[in-house]
Amino acid sequence: MIPTTPRKEKALQALLVSRTRAEAAKAAGIGESTLREYMKDPEFLDRYREAFGNLVQDATRQAQQAIAPALSCLREIVEDRGEAPQARIQAARSTLEYALRLTEQLDIIDRIQALEDAVKEGDT
Repeated sequence: MIPTTPRKEKALQALLVSRTRAEAAKAAGIGESTLREYMKDPEFLDRYREAFGNLVQDATRQAQQAIAPALSCLREIVEDRGEAPQARIQAARSTLEYALRLTEQLDIIDRIQALEDAVKEGDT
């Protein structure tokens, strides 16, 4: 599923780093209509989706690795009585908001898993 030409490969790379398709076409040295045609090619589109998915997975891993240090930093600010009250309040608020969102997401994941398990049991 690798793009069949160097131009398509260049277009693929440009799509991954450009903000718009117009920018990607310009960076790849092709017209926007050519890029639109590439995007209609199932092989090119599959390769683009795979490459974009890999990019998102890498970014997700990096973000996950930053969570613990960020929370530690926020905790230090919250607990440091020498910090300005506003900084401590903002750090506490950020920590609580993150904890709430994470709790909600984990609850949703648990519910989805329970539904999937129920469907599997119903199928057997």
